Amino acid sequence: MTQEQTVADIVTQDIRTATVFKKFGIDFCCGGGKPIQEACEERGANFEDLMTELNLVLNTTQSDIDFQSMPLDELIDHIYKTHHKYIYDNGPITAQFVNKVAHVHGERHPETVEVAKVFNELLSELNHHMMKEENILFPYVKSLLKKEAGLSDMHFQAFVSQPVRVMEMEHDHAGEILKKLSELTSEYTPPVDACNTYKAAYANLGSMEDDIHFHIHLENNILFPKAIVLETNLVKFV
Repeated sequence: MTQEQTVADIVTQDIRTATVFKKFGIDFCCGGGKPIQEACEERGANFEDLMTELNLVLNTTQSDIDFQSMPLDELIDHIYKTHHKYIYDNGPITAQFVNKVAHVHGERHPETVEVAKVFNELLSELNHHMMKEENILFPYVKSLLKKEAGLSDMHFQAFVSQPVRVMEMEHDHAGEILKKLSELTSEYTPPVDACNTYKAAYANLGSMEDDIHFHIHLENNILFPKAIVLETNLVKFV
């Protein structure tokens, strides 16, 4: 591992390092294309301390799933069953919490009104985003895999890079919204007078941020690049 390697490369090599980057406040999904040294400088993080913790993780026996080597159809199914389903299940519950907190505590804690507004915007955008992936992008990539395996006579033209660009732009916007939520909530830290619903709302927001960041990483840094390569190789022989 060198200082020239990007954050995304390190996390793709070993997903456990995502926890270290999060601890140092370094974005490993949307902003993961930066070299480690540059990312540290931007965040004011100590490069040597970061490298020490990364090496501790990398030198420990890995038991996690190797997403980099996972077949694309399995990766797509994992993203849907794990991350899309997580948002479908937890998004509405979290929305109920933040809306209630804004209604009950908004006068004393006006930032909760903005938190509710921003989160509802995020949830709406994510739902539309995931529908596009499930209805267009994921089926198309699976059709490419069938063609590669000789199970389809379909002819393909270069197509996947355009929806991928759209998905990446939407990922970037989701990342900006999550950053705003983190700032509004002081990194999801409830005030001392917070009730249980208030605490649950902030805990859910923090958990959703972690899951969405990992979700985006799997797509931006593994699924999308591999889908583009797969399509490019198939189009060459049409």
